[in-house]
Amino acid sequence: MSAVDPLRAIALDRGHVAAIARREVKTVTRNRGTLVLFVGFSLLLLGFTWAGGGHASGYVPTVVDLLTPVELLVPVLAFAIGYRVFVSDRERGELAVHATLPPSRSSIVLGTFLGRGVILALGVAAAALPALVFVVLSGDGTSPIYAAQRGADSPLLFARFVAVATLLGLAALAGALAVSAVARSAKSAVGLALGLWAVLAVGADVGALAALQRGFLDVGGLPTAVALGPGGAYRGLVFATVLDAATVEATAAVAPAVGVLSLVGWTVVALAVAAYALW
Repeated sequence: MSAVDPLRAIALDRGHVAAIARREVKTVTRNRGTLVLFVGFSLLLLGFTWAGGGHASGYVPTVVDLLTPVELLVPVLAFAIGYRVFVSDRERGELAVHATLPPSRSSIVLGTFLGRGVILALGVAAAALPALVFVVLSGDGTSPIYAAQRGADSPLLFARFVAVATLLGLAALAGALAVSAVARSAKSAVGLALGLWAVLAVGADVGALAALQRGFLDVGGLPTAVALGPGGAYRGLVFATVLDAATVEATAAVAPAVGVLSLVGWTVVALAVAAYALW
Protein backbone atom coordinates (compact mmCIF):
# COMPACT_ATOMS: atom_id res chain seq x y z
CA MET A 1 0.00 0.00 0.00
CA SER A 2 1.45 3.35 -1.00
CA ALA A 3 1.81 6.33 1.31
CA VAL A 4 -0.93 8.12 -0.61
CA ASP A 5 -3.54 5.41 -0.05
CA PRO A 6 -4.44 6.37 3.55
CA LEU A 7 -4.86 10.01 2.52
CA ARG A 8 -7.04 9.00 -0.40
CA ALA A 9 -9.13 6.80 1.88
CA ILE A 10 -9.65 9.71 4.28
CA ALA A 11 -10.66 12.00 1.42
CA LEU A 12 -13.11 9.40 0.09
CA ASP A 13 -14.59 8.91 3.56
CA ARG A 14 -15.09 12.66 3.93
CA GLY A 15 -16.95 12.67 0.64
CA HIS A 16 -19.14 9.80 1.82
CA VAL A 17 -19.91 11.61 5.10
CA ALA A 18 -20.89 14.78 3.23
CA ALA A 19 -23.05 12.86 0.74
CA ILE A 20 -24.84 10.94 3.49
CA ALA A 21 -25.38 14.13 5.48
CA ARG A 22 -26.97 15.83 2.47
CA ARG A 23 -29.20 12.82 1.91
CA GLU A 24 -30.35 12.88 5.53
CA VAL A 25 -31.12 16.60 5.37
CA LYS A 26 -33.30 16.02 2.30
CA THR A 27 -34.98 13.00 3.88
CA VAL A 28 -35.87 14.80 7.10
CA THR A 29 -37.03 18.01 5.44
CA ARG A 30 -39.34 16.08 3.10
CA ASN A 31 -41.03 14.41 6.06
CA ARG A 32 -44.05 16.45 7.15
CA GLY A 33 -43.94 14.77 10.55
CA THR A 34 -40.69 16.63 11.29
CA LEU A 35 -42.42 19.97 10.74
CA VAL A 36 -45.26 18.88 13.03
CA LEU A 37 -42.75 17.95 15.72
CA PHE A 38 -41.01 21.31 15.64
CA VAL A 39 -44.25 23.27 15.50
CA GLY A 40 -45.57 21.32 18.48
CA PHE A 41 -42.32 21.91 20.36
CA SER A 42 -42.50 25.63 19.58
CA LEU A 43 -46.09 25.84 20.84
CA LEU A 44 -45.12 24.05 24.05
CA LEU A 45 -42.23 26.45 24.63
CA LEU A 46 -44.54 29.39 24.03
CA GLY A 47 -47.09 27.92 26.44
CA PHE A 48 -44.52 27.35 29.18
CA THR A 49 -43.19 30.87 28.63
CA TRP A 50 -46.66 32.34 29.06
CA ALA A 51 -47.58 30.13 32.02
CA GLY A 52 -44.31 30.75 33.86
CA GLY A 53 -44.82 34.49 34.02
CA GLY A 54 -41.14 35.33 33.67
CA HIS A 55 -41.65 36.76 30.19
CA ALA A 56 -42.78 40.10 31.63
CA SER A 57 -39.55 40.42 33.63
CA GLY A 58 -36.91 39.55 31.08
CA TYR A 59 -34.92 36.89 29.31
CA VAL A 60 -33.24 35.28 32.30
CA PRO A 61 -36.51 34.74 34.23
CA THR A 62 -37.87 33.15 31.06
CA VAL A 63 -34.86 30.82 30.92
CA VAL A 64 -35.63 29.80 34.50
CA ASP A 65 -39.20 28.99 33.46
CA LEU A 66 -38.04 26.92 30.47
CA LEU A 67 -35.10 25.17 32.14
CA THR A 68 -36.87 21.95 33.12
CA PRO A 69 -39.34 21.69 30.20
CA VAL A 70 -36.50 22.00 27.70
CA GLU A 71 -34.44 19.39 29.55
CA LEU A 72 -37.31 16.92 29.20
CA LEU A 73 -38.62 17.84 25.74
CA VAL A 74 -35.46 18.32 23.67
CA PRO A 75 -34.28 14.71 24.13
CA VAL A 76 -37.77 13.51 23.18
CA LEU A 77 -37.54 15.60 20.01
CA ALA A 78 -34.08 14.20 19.24
CA PHE A 79 -35.21 10.61 19.79
CA ALA A 80 -38.20 11.14 17.51
CA ILE A 81 -35.85 12.30 14.76
CA GLY A 82 -33.29 9.51 15.12
CA TYR A 83 -34.62 6.35 16.72
CA ARG A 84 -35.93 4.70 13.50
CA VAL A 85 -33.14 5.62 11.09
CA PHE A 86 -31.12 2.41 11.04
CA VAL A 87 -34.08 0.20 12.01
CA SER A 88 -35.88 1.31 8.85
CA ASP A 89 -32.73 0.90 6.75
CA ARG A 90 -32.29 -2.64 8.10
CA GLU A 91 -35.92 -3.55 7.40
CA ARG A 92 -35.63 -2.28 3.81
CA GLY A 93 -32.33 -4.09 3.30
CA GLU A 94 -30.32 -0.91 2.78
CA LEU A 95 -27.78 -1.81 5.47
CA ALA A 96 -27.01 -5.06 3.66
CA VAL A 97 -26.40 -3.05 0.49
CA HIS A 98 -24.21 -0.55 2.36
CA ALA A 99 -22.05 -3.43 3.60
CA THR A 100 -20.96 -4.11 0.00
CA LEU A 101 -20.21 -0.45 -0.80
CA PRO A 102 -17.13 1.68 -0.03
CA PRO A 103 -18.58 3.89 2.77
CA SER A 104 -17.46 2.62 6.16
CA ARG A 105 -19.98 2.15 8.94
CA SER A 106 -18.34 5.02 10.82
CA SER A 107 -18.87 7.37 7.88
CA ILE A 108 -22.51 6.28 7.59
CA VAL A 109 -23.14 6.95 11.30
CA LEU A 110 -21.29 10.26 11.24
CA GLY A 111 -22.99 11.45 8.06
CA THR A 112 -26.40 10.50 9.44
CA PHE A 113 -25.64 12.31 12.69
CA LEU A 114 -24.42 15.46 10.94
CA GLY A 115 -27.38 15.63 8.57
CA ARG A 116 -30.03 15.08 11.21
CA GLY A 117 -28.07 17.16 13.72
CA VAL A 118 -28.21 20.18 11.42
CA ILE A 119 -31.99 19.85 11.15
CA LEU A 120 -32.29 19.41 14.92
CA ALA A 121 -30.17 22.47 15.67
CA LEU A 122 -32.05 24.66 13.20
CA GLY A 123 -35.38 23.29 14.43
CA VAL A 124 -34.62 24.00 18.10
CA ALA A 125 -33.52 27.56 17.27
CA ALA A 126 -36.59 28.20 15.12
CA ALA A 127 -38.90 26.69 17.76
CA ALA A 128 -37.46 28.97 20.45
CA LEU A 129 -37.87 32.11 18.33
CA PRO A 130 -41.61 32.68 19.09
CA ALA A 131 -40.88 32.49 22.84
CA LEU A 132 -38.10 35.05 22.41
CA VAL A 133 -40.39 37.39 20.46
CA PHE A 134 -43.03 36.97 23.16
CA VAL A 135 -40.52 38.06 25.81
CA VAL A 136 -39.52 41.08 23.74
CA LEU A 137 -43.14 42.16 23.33
CA SER A 138 -44.21 41.41 26.89
CA GLY A 139 -42.00 43.63 29.03
CA ASP A 140 -39.15 46.06 29.27
CA GLY A 141 -36.54 43.33 29.69
CA THR A 142 -35.66 44.31 33.27
CA SER A 143 -36.46 42.49 36.47
CA PRO A 144 -36.22 43.53 40.11
CA ILE A 145 -34.69 40.13 40.81
CA TYR A 146 -31.70 41.05 38.66
CA ALA A 147 -31.66 44.74 39.42
CA ALA A 148 -28.06 44.60 40.66
CA GLN A 149 -26.90 44.27 37.04
CA ARG A 150 -29.67 45.64 34.86
CA GLY A 151 -27.60 45.63 31.71
CA ALA A 152 -26.77 41.91 31.94
CA ASP A 153 -30.21 40.57 31.03
CA SER A 154 -30.16 40.47 27.23
CA PRO A 155 -31.24 38.35 24.25
CA LEU A 156 -27.67 37.01 24.12
CA LEU A 157 -28.35 35.07 27.31
CA PHE A 158 -31.43 33.50 25.75
CA ALA A 159 -29.33 32.59 22.70
CA ARG A 160 -26.81 30.90 25.01
CA PHE A 161 -29.64 28.93 26.55
CA VAL A 162 -30.76 27.74 23.11
CA ALA A 163 -27.15 26.76 22.29
CA VAL A 164 -26.87 24.67 25.47
CA ALA A 165 -30.24 23.05 24.73
CA THR A 166 -28.93 22.19 21.25
CA LEU A 167 -25.87 20.47 22.75
CA LEU A 168 -28.21 18.39 24.91
CA GLY A 169 -30.29 17.57 21.84
CA LEU A 170 -27.24 16.46 19.85
CA ALA A 171 -26.16 14.15 22.67
CA ALA A 172 -29.67 12.70 22.74
CA LEU A 173 -29.66 12.34 18.94
CA ALA A 174 -26.43 10.35 19.11
CA GLY A 175 -28.08 8.14 21.72
CA ALA A 176 -31.08 7.69 19.45
CA LEU A 177 -28.82 6.57 16.60
CA ALA A 178 -27.13 4.09 18.92
CA VAL A 179 -30.56 2.73 19.89
CA SER A 180 -31.52 2.50 16.23
CA ALA A 181 -28.35 0.58 15.40
CA VAL A 182 -28.77 -1.87 18.29
CA ALA A 183 -32.53 -2.47 17.90
CA ARG A 184 -33.82 -5.11 15.51
CA SER A 185 -37.39 -3.81 15.25
CA ALA A 186 -39.36 -0.61 15.68
CA LYS A 187 -40.91 -1.91 18.92
CA SER A 188 -37.56 -2.69 20.50
CA ALA A 189 -36.26 0.69 19.35
CA VAL A 190 -39.14 2.42 21.14
CA GLY A 191 -38.45 0.46 24.33
CA LEU A 192 -34.73 1.16 24.22
CA ALA A 193 -35.37 4.83 23.46
CA LEU A 194 -37.68 5.17 26.47
CA GLY A 195 -35.11 3.50 28.71
CA LEU A 196 -32.30 5.70 27.46
CA TRP A 197 -34.50 8.79 27.83
CA ALA A 198 -35.05 7.85 31.49
CA VAL A 199 -31.28 7.58 31.96
CA LEU A 200 -30.75 10.94 30.29
CA ALA A 201 -33.47 12.55 32.42
CA VAL A 202 -32.86 11.23 35.92
CA GLY A 203 -30.41 8.33 35.85
CA ALA A 204 -27.22 10.24 36.61
CA ASP A 205 -28.90 12.36 39.30
CA VAL A 206 -30.28 9.29 41.08
CA GLY A 207 -26.93 7.50 40.80
CA ALA A 208 -25.02 10.45 42.25
CA LEU A 209 -27.44 10.77 45.17
CA ALA A 210 -27.21 7.03 45.84
CA ALA A 211 -23.41 7.25 45.84
CA LEU A 212 -23.61 10.16 48.28
CA GLN A 213 -25.91 8.27 50.65
CA ARG A 214 -23.65 5.19 50.65
CA GLY A 215 -20.54 7.23 51.35
CA PHE A 216 -18.88 6.67 47.98
CA LEU A 217 -19.08 10.40 47.25
CA ASP A 218 -18.70 13.51 49.42
CA VAL A 219 -20.90 16.59 49.22
CA GLY A 220 -18.23 18.60 47.46
CA GLY A 221 -18.03 16.11 44.62
CA LEU A 222 -21.79 15.82 44.13
CA PRO A 223 -22.17 18.67 41.57
CA THR A 224 -19.41 17.26 39.40
CA ALA A 225 -20.87 13.74 39.60
CA VAL A 226 -24.31 15.04 38.61
CA ALA A 227 -22.74 16.96 35.71
CA LEU A 228 -21.39 13.72 34.29
CA GLY A 229 -24.93 12.92 33.16
CA PRO A 230 -26.41 14.78 30.18
CA GLY A 231 -29.20 16.37 32.23
CA GLY A 232 -26.83 17.56 34.94
CA ALA A 233 -24.36 18.83 32.35
CA TYR A 234 -27.14 20.79 30.66
CA ARG A 235 -28.29 22.37 33.92
CA GLY A 236 -24.74 23.18 34.94
CA LEU A 237 -24.04 24.88 31.62
CA VAL A 238 -27.24 26.95 31.84
CA PHE A 239 -26.33 28.10 35.34
CA ALA A 240 -22.73 28.88 34.35
CA THR A 241 -23.32 30.59 31.01
CA VAL A 242 -26.75 32.19 31.46
CA LEU A 243 -27.86 32.64 35.06
CA ASP A 244 -24.47 33.62 36.45
CA ALA A 245 -24.17 36.36 33.85
CA ALA A 246 -27.18 38.15 35.31
CA THR A 247 -26.63 37.66 39.02
CA VAL A 248 -24.18 39.13 41.49
CA GLU A 249 -23.10 35.82 43.01
CA ALA A 250 -22.15 32.73 41.04
CA THR A 251 -24.73 29.94 41.11
CA ALA A 252 -22.92 27.27 39.07
CA ALA A 253 -21.18 24.63 41.16
CA VAL A 254 -19.05 23.23 38.32
CA ALA A 255 -16.99 24.76 35.54
CA PRO A 256 -18.58 25.06 32.09
CA ALA A 257 -15.82 22.86 30.67
CA VAL A 258 -17.13 19.92 32.72
CA GLY A 259 -20.59 20.26 31.20
CA VAL A 260 -19.27 20.61 27.66
CA LEU A 261 -16.94 17.62 28.01
CA SER A 262 -19.78 15.56 29.48
CA LEU A 263 -22.18 16.26 26.60
CA VAL A 264 -19.47 15.80 23.98
CA GLY A 265 -18.38 12.57 25.67
CA TRP A 266 -21.91 11.17 25.65
CA THR A 267 -22.19 12.10 21.97
CA VAL A 268 -18.91 10.46 20.96
CA VAL A 269 -19.56 7.27 22.96
CA ALA A 270 -23.08 6.92 21.56
CA LEU A 271 -21.84 7.35 17.98
CA ALA A 272 -19.12 4.77 18.59
CA VAL A 273 -21.73 2.31 19.88
CA ALA A 274 -23.87 2.98 16.82
CA ALA A 275 -20.94 2.35 14.46
CA TYR A 276 -19.99 -0.87 16.28
CA ALA A 277 -23.56 -2.22 16.34
CA LEU A 278 -24.56 -1.24 12.84
CA TRP A 279 -23.56 -4.58 11.29
